[in-house]
Amino acid sequence: MLDRRTMLKMIGVASSAAALPALAESTAPAKPKKPNILVIVTDDQGYADLSAYAHHAKDIKTPHMDRIAKGGVALMNGYVSAPVCSPSRAGWNTGRYQQRWDPAASWGPGLPVNVPTVAQYLKKAGYVCGKVGKSDYGKGYHSTTSHENPMNHGYDEFLGFSSHAHDFFVLDEETEKKAPDPRGKSAAMGRLLKNKGWASFKDGYTTNIFTDFAIDFLKRHKDGEKPMYLTLSYSAVHHLIHEVPDKYLKKHGVKKIPNYDPAKNGRYGAYYNKYNQLGAINDKDMRGYYLANLNCLDDNIGRLLDAMTKMGLDENTLVIFFADNGGSPLTGACNRPLRGSKYVMFEGGLRVPMMMRFPGTFKPGTVCKEIVSTLDVLPTCLSVAGIKAPEDAILDGHNMLDVVAGKAKSPWAEKPMFWKFGGDRAVRMGDWKLVRGKNSNGRTATSQILSGPHTKGEWMLFNIKDDQAEQNNIASAHPDVVARLSDLWKGWDMNVCARRKSGPAKPKKEKVKKKDKKKNKQAPATH
Repeated sequence: MLDRRTMLKMIGVASSAAALPALAESTAPAKPKKPNILVIVTDDQGYADLSAYAHHAKDIKTPHMDRIAKGGVALMNGYVSAPVCSPSRAGWNTGRYQQRWDPAASWGPGLPVNVPTVAQYLKKAGYVCGKVGKSDYGKGYHSTTSHENPMNHGYDEFLGFSSHAHDFFVLDEETEKKAPDPRGKSAAMGRLLKNKGWASFKDGYTTNIFTDFAIDFLKRHKDGEKPMYLTLSYSAVHHLIHEVPDKYLKKHGVKKIPNYDPAKNGRYGAYYNKYNQLGAINDKDMRGYYLANLNCLDDNIGRLLDAMTKMGLDENTLVIFFADNGGSPLTGACNRPLRGSKYVMFEGGLRVPMMMRFPGTFKPGTVCKEIVSTLDVLPTCLSVAGIKAPEDAILDGHNMLDVVAGKAKSPWAEKPMFWKFGGDRAVRMGDWKLVRGKNSNGRTATSQILSGPHTKGEWMLFNIKDDQAEQNNIASAHPDVVARLSDLWKGWDMNVCARRKSGPAKPKKEKVKKKDKKKNKQAPATH
């Protein structure tokens, strides 16, 4: 017969054992979320305007951008799919050569309705997707209903604008109503698009506003069940380059130019065109304004990175950073030692600052010299998110995780990379680069831009390994290489560009009042 003490002990053990399954269930670790993904795009940033690069210009300091490279990898041979913004952005967002649906290789390819964007892939896989800043595909300008509006191709939230450029300071509805031409393709001002509506900012500066919204997006969603995908697409350092908060102007020794005022300046397009090239601003000051604008951008990227650290997001977030095209010849940007700039097919128009950070995957502080493309952004994001693209999906880019990590050679090392923009063309295959096209955009470039000998209308051949500045045209010495690469380009043009595999999106028509139509008629502003 059991005594009372023994019986109570046995009952206690039994009770504890009965509780164990419930206890184990309540303390089981939650299934980890997929990695977050942050893509930071700068606008017209020069190849020499990043101090993480050993070749950076002497007057450049970008300590906060450099943190991405110090915590990850600096990519030396990162290319875009076009030397201007709209087609370049269409390419990286779809992982396809944009000529597949825009064979003319125009300024405005738009986005095809039947080709998924990276945001659409990720949203379908359970990500919450946000976009901040510039959204420019060359079609669907200032529209809330067009397919090009981020809310209509995968994003859950959006704050920004849809044009080539937008005023940094003039963001309010009151001034917009007073301007005779508030919404040009390049010269745009007034309210910003927010989700499927508009937002007016009486006081503010776009670079600061975009950073604030990005940080807020991360704060609101960091503890949710869904992983986050955020595209932060700054409009800095695009024109109007002189528009910078006063403290940065003072730091870099350039005077303040009054902001646009419809009562004093009349048409906004005229104000924009006055300051988006050398003339009213001299060469020295243009570089000063550029440095001030870049300094402000760098500080904002620092704010974003600090916020991510405080939120504990560093370890589980892939960060991809790149410029949308080469540095502009009109803003004071520097692409040296590369030749050329935005608008042209030389290296300065196509090779851009690029970095990636992903703790546990990339060794901090490393340099990658493998050839990569912004067409690789989408496949890389899909890999990180554990998404397999449909077998019938046409992707021209590649998953570059192992390449950037130093574990594999780039597929581009043995595969040609092609470019077509209007009548200009280029192909890179290994160390060889074949170019045919214009030498500049026709306007006087600032002194930071490197030029070189030019053969109009004929193929030029360069060995990029020996001559990355593209100063020695060796086409006559290697006719066999010229023939081989030109045949490759022609084959690509025939098979990819000549076929309209997917039509461009047709934007829904928005009702526009007659007075608004009249207000928006203006001389085309330059990009």
